[in-house]
Amino acid sequence: MPRIALLATVLGLLVGGALVSQHLETPAEAATSSWTDWLLDSARPVAYANPPVATDSLSDAEAWTVLHRLHQMQADRLAALQRGDTVAATRLLDNALRMAHTYTKRPGFTERDDARALVQTLKQAYRTRHALPDSLTWPEGDIYELRQSLFKAVNAPDSSFSTSSPLVEDTLPAGIEHTRTSVPMTVNPPVQQSITFLLRNARLHLYPWMRRTDTYFPMIEHIFAEEEVPDELKYLALVESGMNPFAQSHARAGGLWQFMPSTARKYGLSITPWVDERRDPEKSTRAAARLLRDLHTFFGDWHLALAGYNFRPARVKQIVRQTEQEQGRPATFWDIYDELPQETRNYVPMFIATALILSDPSAFDLARVRNGPRYAFDHVPVQHPLPLAQVSDWIDTPVAQLRALNPELRGDRLPNTPEPYFVRLPYGTFPDFASRYASYAQSDEAPDSLHVAIETGDTVGRLATRHQVDRTAMPNQALSALREGTPIPIPPTTYTGNVALLADAGAQPMRVQYSARATRRLSPPGSDRFETGLPGSEDSTLTAPPPPARP
Repeated sequence: MPRIALLATVLGLLVGGALVSQHLETPAEAATSSWTDWLLDSARPVAYANPPVATDSLSDAEAWTVLHRLHQMQADRLAALQRGDTVAATRLLDNALRMAHTYTKRPGFTERDDARALVQTLKQAYRTRHALPDSLTWPEGDIYELRQSLFKAVNAPDSSFSTSSPLVEDTLPAGIEHTRTSVPMTVNPPVQQSITFLLRNARLHLYPWMRRTDTYFPMIEHIFAEEEVPDELKYLALVESGMNPFAQSHARAGGLWQFMPSTARKYGLSITPWVDERRDPEKSTRAAARLLRDLHTFFGDWHLALAGYNFRPARVKQIVRQTEQEQGRPATFWDIYDELPQETRNYVPMFIATALILSDPSAFDLARVRNGPRYAFDHVPVQHPLPLAQVSDWIDTPVAQLRALNPELRGDRLPNTPEPYFVRLPYGTFPDFASRYASYAQSDEAPDSLHVAIETGDTVGRLATRHQVDRTAMPNQALSALREGTPIPIPPTTYTGNVALLADAGAQPMRVQYSARATRRLSPPGSDRFETGLPGSEDSTLTAPPPPARP
């Protein structure tokens, strides 16, 4: 596939230049000499992207009990604030968030609207008090409900698939040209059932996904080409997160590619109170490409690499070896299909189904949708931890749009770092920002460091932990001797996420625009048309309902 050009125009302070360059990657990952040891190390914490969630669902009665206790804590917290007891109020808020965090891991709690509303109230209270996001991870995104429903349908008693069943290399709709792929597009009953399910739910999932591919696929294609990863693996982002950067699973996997924290850090992604780079589309895509490439080297087979991405690589490898000993020949994913957990065995079929459908939506009678927005922005280095509201005011852009462009930001301001932080601004807004920022930087309004107001009960250690800075770097004084509301400086923290940008761009602004996505129709070899082939039913052409009417 021809490499996709990326336009990055270096801008002057107020006037844009015209220098074309490659977009920049994340910092060099840690030494790779031990990556195979990491993949084989089954003793370390689970490092797969989206593990099965706990099955101990809360009953309605249990959920009501938890909500009652949380409401009582919230009422007690408000009462404490009313009487001026901020120490008790802080303790109650911390305890309530800790309790909520415990129950977010239990299915049946996070799906409740009343639970979501209450926890959002607690999270906002924490953010208001500390000017930082809390550490509570709350499931977000509709991909998890889709996967659960799809896997339930595929694993229904009348939809069973055995590795002894013959593979059904049925064909795609007429008119599709064959495209050779590195990842085999095997079509068999599990894949066909996944296709049928997706098409039946096209309005809820496929049509929104089609718009998001316009936004993110050009960037993914560019990075995958640089990292020499098969282009068709871009469809994995849809299976993982529905291409939602803010997607968060029960198991704390996050971002477009659903990295677990340990895996994310292994592949160079920072997770701090200020940023979560798993949610950065570019940086997480670079990390995902390298992880997928390592998994393919480890297994020598793309289907098995995908299974390892979803499940523990060491466990998948163990199952492969056991199967090979029994069969006396190399094992494929379909050979170990019955030995895998339900989520993993259905993961590869869902990927293939998604790739086949969205590589040529019209072949499945999917209607055209309005194109999604281009992923284009001005990438601007900023030296101060500006509040997003202030940036929003300078460029007359809603804060929500800034958050959408900078999903890695966890708080309401830019990170407090000694190096400039590259923030994404809407395409073409840099001149307005530069004018206001230049005046701000030269005024007394711009502090040399971030200051926070002391509140009753604060200690130096607590502030250092909250802002993730070295305790010894904090002012050496007893906060109890200071009046409430007294500002105290917070030392900047080292942030490595922009090292490559700073080294290559020289702390200069860039204008970034990815070219249009590359469309390739995928199909199994020798295909002319594709039929359902569902057990117990006549073959019929796969179609989908039209998209919902636009208002």
